[in-house]
Amino acid sequence: MEETEGIVLRSFDFRQTSRIVTFFTRHFGKIKGLAKGARRMNSPFGSSLEPFSYDYICFYKSRCGNIHLLSKCEVKNFFPEIREDTLKSAIALYWVEIIHELAEDRDEGLFEFLLSSLAFLDSERELPSLLVSFFELNLLKLSGYGPVLTHCVNCKKERDTVKFSSKFGGLLCLDCYFKDERLIDISPNTISLMRLLMRIPVEHISRIRVTSKLLGQLKGVIHYYLFYSIGKRPKSLSFLEKVKKEKEGVRL
Repeated sequence: MEETEGIVLRSFDFRQTSRIVTFFTRHFGKIKGLAKGARRMNSPFGSSLEPFSYDYICFYKSRCGNIHLLSKCEVKNFFPEIREDTLKSAIALYWVEIIHELAEDRDEGLFEFLLSSLAFLDSERELPSLLVSFFELNLLKLSGYGPVLTHCVNCKKERDTVKFSSKFGGLLCLDCYFKDERLIDISPNTISLMRLLMRIPVEHISRIRVTSKLLGQLKGVIHYYLFYSIGKRPKSLSFLEKVKKEKEGVRL
């Protein structure tokens, strides 16, 4: 029997009484577990299988497949403040979806990043405008997709005139534009902000003030690259955008 800590990324009903749950774990990366009897009244699994729950889990590894048998799943942190707030819940659901798409193998750094980000989201009363962009950008970085923002990714030279290429994962200069027909504009201020967000802790982002124009370009560049990296637009992003529109004055 194996034991570890895990954060629930998604789950779905299986047959009449069970559930199949995908966790991002500290020691095994992304795994799927079968929770037998999880849908029965008075199930020992309780609320531990809800999305973005932080759990202690025990499971028996499957010998012939990729779905393991869960024997125990106990909640370490249910993040109650997130669940009581529609916007926070939408953000957390978006985060675990893109983690599900990008994370595979064991990566304790990425696990700690997700855990600390959820804890920050749970504890903060006023959410910084850069919070979601901070998470997206650092998730890309920790997953090995960190964009090159110091020089042209093709010729390696530092240039004043550059655009952003999702295909190459960073900046392309004027001499190298021909390498990618789907370049997008990126300003020096956006480049500087992206560099800053990839080197400061989440607790410091509330100190950064940005214009709506700069925030808009930042989101555009990150989403352009993120969607390219995972091969699609995350479904939960539409829900997040809908919730944000209902919250006056909130830009994340």
